[in-house]
Amino acid sequence: MRNYISDYEQFDRINAYDGTLGVVCDGETTVFRVWAPFCTAVTLRMYTGGEGDNLIQTLSMQRKECGVWQVELMHTCYGMYYTYQLEFEHRHLIETIDIYAKACGVNGERGYIPDFRALDPEGWDDIKRPVCENPVDAVIYECHVRDFSIDGSSGIPDEEWFKRGRFAGFTVEGTKCNGVTTCLDHLKELGITHVQLQPVNDYATVNEKKPFAGQYNWGYDPKNYMCLEGYYCSDPEDGDTRIREFKELVAALHKAGIGVILDVVFNHTYYTEDSAFHKTVPYYYHRLNHNGKFSNGSGCGNETASEHAMYRKYMLDALRFWVNEYHIDGFRFDLMGLHDISTMNMLRDEMDKIDPTLLMYGEGWTGGESPYPTDKLCFKWNSYDFGRIGLFNDNIRDGIKGGTFNLGDRGYVSGADHAFNAIKRGVSGNTRYKSLQGTADDLCWSFTPAQAINYCEAHDNHTLWDKLTISVPDAPEADRIEMDKLAAAIVLLSQGVPFIQLGQDFLRTKPAVLPEGVEPNNENIFDGNSYNAPDSVNKIRWERKAEHIDVFRYYKALIALRKSSQLFRMRQSEELDKHLYFHHCSDIVCYELVNDRECYFIALNNRREERFVKLPNGVFYRRLDEKGRPDYHRCSGTVQVPRLSCAVFKRLFD
Repeated sequence: MRNYISDYEQFDRINAYDGTLGVVCDGETTVFRVWAPFCTAVTLRMYTGGEGDNLIQTLSMQRKECGVWQVELMHTCYGMYYTYQLEFEHRHLIETIDIYAKACGVNGERGYIPDFRALDPEGWDDIKRPVCENPVDAVIYECHVRDFSIDGSSGIPDEEWFKRGRFAGFTVEGTKCNGVTTCLDHLKELGITHVQLQPVNDYATVNEKKPFAGQYNWGYDPKNYMCLEGYYCSDPEDGDTRIREFKELVAALHKAGIGVILDVVFNHTYYTEDSAFHKTVPYYYHRLNHNGKFSNGSGCGNETASEHAMYRKYMLDALRFWVNEYHIDGFRFDLMGLHDISTMNMLRDEMDKIDPTLLMYGEGWTGGESPYPTDKLCFKWNSYDFGRIGLFNDNIRDGIKGGTFNLGDRGYVSGADHAFNAIKRGVSGNTRYKSLQGTADDLCWSFTPAQAINYCEAHDNHTLWDKLTISVPDAPEADRIEMDKLAAAIVLLSQGVPFIQLGQDFLRTKPAVLPEGVEPNNENIFDGNSYNAPDSVNKIRWERKAEHIDVFRYYKALIALRKSSQLFRMRQSEELDKHLYFHHCSDIVCYELVNDRECYFIALNNRREERFVKLPNGVFYRRLDEKGRPDYHRCSGTVQVPRLSCAVFKRLFD
């Protein structure tokens, strides 16, 4: 059975539907609608459980306009599970979950109909979202739900063990390890503004019924996009539990003044022909090559077709749902380079109608070659065509620590001279900053500073600490710690939006599990692709915070400094031309931020020897030293910058 579409634009003009799909329950009636234009019949199947032999009702659905099938029940269906049985060519039957299911049963095989209002935490609608007037005001902290609290060092009491590694782990207050704060209290102490959660929608490769079977995944294997992952709740077989507990997570973070960003993986489906999308409308939701085969631009077996009207609508409906139902504050798009520019701009427009402060950013690359024209995709080099959406800044990432895919390569913090201009461009938000014209112009891709998501560590690839350990094996640990801190200073004091991974602020490491018989070496003892590695690799070891408390305090001081002045958070590229000046300081990067009220001078010494630099005119004090502390002694003229450090000086105004 195959349905060929020779002209998708023509097909969409005839068949695209702009009404509400999925289940609508108004308290008195329940309406089911599914878009399935190729079907010759559709049957609604109702169940009392998320799995098992408990079918209680089947109802024929009526075909309506544009290939939509509908049935209306004159009662509520809260607490029921359902699927659709699709008939093709009057003979071929397929049963599948509704792609518009907003909740699901265990392991995501059946949709679930919740009473969302009954699952709201107390005062849900009165809890204020954190205010973020501009993306540059954000400090983003990437977290994996399980990593965050699964280890006993999280400080979650033994009597609440069932909260470890789950949504509920974000709700526990007062946790400590060796005298330092952990989990939620750690987030508040550090001062970040947003938590970016690695995917929490229902994904495919863990068995939710066996939470203690040693399974693990980052979640980039999407199954149901509007349903929550049951692996992170206390009872995955109860359709309500994951909803209630995730809302409690959002409420806890919002009460702490922290926004919640979802990592969304619309670029591919984990299953291809077995996905609910393909089962419902074959060969529509995925891109095909010219030979009619599934394209694999994601590197995961397929790629979705965001340019098709009904997948574009699906993405929009999903974002609206997450924002309106769960009060989400933003979205990070995985492999955003596979999405077409028109769709992403439309999504930004629609989010602006709800709340223009909602964050949107993503990866400006793909995982493979796509048949869609590259000039119409959200690649980083097309950034001006979608300038209101942020992009991960891999230029500053590799400039700071060296090439991500060349483990021995060194970056600025590890002494590489070739990274000098990449750091300058990163400091200026990779905008068309006039004073650097002719210097690394190929790195000027951001429309405004807000488009540059600056980072040097994320879930992908090696942690910063592990990369430094591999690439600078000759350096003593004390020097590598200073390199790490210098990297943090570059990320947090550059123009743009800073992004940090959970645990980076206390030297997170991912020790690899080596196969039997493999001899350890300086590289293979660390895991750079831990997407399905065990907890022993991925879990946060909170005792490291106490061990490296000075590093944590330095990150905390950098965040506080960034928040203290608008000069570190300029909104428009034109502001940089007026308020940012690079100084010639021998062989290190030095720059000045100045307006009529404040003046900062920042020296980034990546050398293993001290440097002496000349301050701008005026009297200064050291606003932040190599330990993250101020020194109020007055200084002017030539000052010392310690080895492997960032020195920040602030002018004293009369």
